[in-house]
Amino acid sequence: MDVSEFHDHSQLYREIEIPFDFTEIFFSRTDTRGKIQSGNEVFQRISGYSWSELAGKPHNIIRHEGVPRAVFWLLWDRLRQGLQTGAYVKNKSKDGRFYWVYAIITPCEGGYLSVRIKPSSPVFGMVQAEYAALARMEIEEKLSPAESATRLMARLSALGFETYDAFMATSLSAEFSLRDENLQKQSRQTLALYGRLMPSAARLLTAAQQISEGYLTYRFVPLNLLVHAGQIGEAGAAIATISTNYNTLSEEIERGLDGFLHAARTVSHTINVGAFLLATSYVQQEIACSFSAEVPIEGVDHATETNFLDQQKSTYQAEALKSLTGIEDELKIFFQMVSEMKRLASGLAAIRIMGKVESGRLSVAVVNDLIMDLEAFQDIVQRGLSDILQANDALRMDTSRLLEAYAAEDA
Repeated sequence: MDVSEFHDHSQLYREIEIPFDFTEIFFSRTDTRGKIQSGNEVFQRISGYSWSELAGKPHNIIRHEGVPRAVFWLLWDRLRQGLQTGAYVKNKSKDGRFYWVYAIITPCEGGYLSVRIKPSSPVFGMVQAEYAALARMEIEEKLSPAESATRLMARLSALGFETYDAFMATSLSAEFSLRDENLQKQSRQTLALYGRLMPSAARLLTAAQQISEGYLTYRFVPLNLLVHAGQIGEAGAAIATISTNYNTLSEEIERGLDGFLHAARTVSHTINVGAFLLATSYVQQEIACSFSAEVPIEGVDHATETNFLDQQKSTYQAEALKSLTGIEDELKIFFQMVSEMKRLASGLAAIRIMGKVESGRLSVAVVNDLIMDLEAFQDIVQRGLSDILQANDALRMDTSRLLEAYAAEDA
């Protein structure tokens, strides 16, 4: 077949998807530059290349132009930081056909290991539409990979994913659960519990952010109240004292807000990373088991690769357990900060009530308005803390159950 015939053949197959089953899981291992060092029979068969055509080649030999460059920019940026990464990827076989995978890429000795499963969740459908739109933008607006990655992260945020880790946790958990369902496997209680933890963590973080934003909105009210109390004269002395006390407490809140928000983000991050690590550990276990049963491919050192996969399995089992205990630790730290915030909020409430009584006595419109602003901020703090306490209770209970479920699996 000459070059023109190959091109025509490739074009003919361009819109044809290669079918593969949920039972089929495949991997490839690359060096640090992304050149293929090894893989399994499923990878070779679905890609359509012989092993001699794959060995030593850049992994982008199977790259499909339908995937925005942003995805690979983000993927490599994370891998260079030593971070495990999950992504939906559309690949292209030798004959021009395509196939979609959910790829879990993890650092390993001398490079990276990519394990792929068949995607089927509603998140996958959403991602396909987002990729198509972003790929068009890259062409029409001549976006650099970094610029496109910024667009991708903005879209994920708009879709409700605070970070890429949050997206990975949700997407891989969804894919793994539906894969078990398609394979008629019993659902894993650990992943189901993580499925409860993630929205609780998001609720906790949202409430913490609302308290912070509320403070920024009303931070000048005590100062304005003090100014107007001074204009009233001796009759406003009580209001001046109240505003000074309120300002002192609100400044304490301001000093604690950065740590408070950081602790909330850390809880959310730890839970999202933990969910991804746990699902990754399950995938690593499965590929290690399935590869050991495969007929060796000529040119691939089966014993060496089996050892690589076993090492990765052990590493991520340990990482998953570490992340579980980390959730408990971070929740304790955050709860200490919540207790301090509750103390300050109680002080604010008492001062505000005194201010409301005094403003009623003075009947000065601008003072009444400022006291109402203090009340609005107080309401924000109280609602936020109420949400946080409910979310925190749910998180602590589900984390305890999760540790029990994981220990039962490991037994």
